[in-house]
Amino acid sequence: MWHMIYERLRGQYPTVTIDGWWGLDDPFARMIGSVLVQNTTWSNASKALTRMQGEEMLAADILARQTPEKLIPVIHSAGFQQRKAETIIRLSAWLVDLGGIDKAASTALETEVLRRQLLSIKGIGEETADTILAYVFLRPAISGDAYARRLHERLTGERGTYGPIRSAMMAQLHTPDELGLLHALIVEHGKETCRKRSPQCSTCSLQPFCQHAHVSADQERTGA
Repeated sequence: MWHMIYERLRGQYPTVTIDGWWGLDDPFARMIGSVLVQNTTWSNASKALTRMQGEEMLAADILARQTPEKLIPVIHSAGFQQRKAETIIRLSAWLVDLGGIDKAASTALETEVLRRQLLSIKGIGEETADTILAYVFLRPAISGDAYARRLHERLTGERGTYGPIRSAMMAQLHTPDELGLLHALIVEHGKETCRKRSPQCSTCSLQPFCQHAHVSADQERTGA
């Protein structure tokens, strides 16, 4: 199913690319952005990133030495400032200890080992860890986030949880580029077409395979 979704969404959103979707090509900025965007919009997270750049804080060795009190006002726009500041400092210190994103210590680690290390950092959950793996370390990983779960439920009529959906996607697409683009396409589709409210089923490339669309069409025909 997920390979079909990938191909159809590529056709529906031909201009979507990983770099264009992020709007960032710096891996460390993506890492910090993955924390800042927790429980907020990308617009709010992006404002915090811009402020960090302006304050010349956006480097692992600098952030690892910061205190939450100094960082909190800089990332204020992202919300949950205390928790996110502490997480960013811990994540930066971990990265410094690792030697950086592209150093031998990090590139030599197996993906699941790297994932476990990320998950051991307080404030880093599965979604953030998988986002960092995919877009910072360029590993074959993907998030089974709310957009993916919504899409799965609407297509199949069955609720799915994070782990099984993530595993199903990774079983059908295998390269970092494919998985990274699939996630970007799913998020774009969830915002533009398969919305939480008022989904635009008539313009959806997945409509022929979607249980939700079929039920909605039947209800319209019967006036239910």
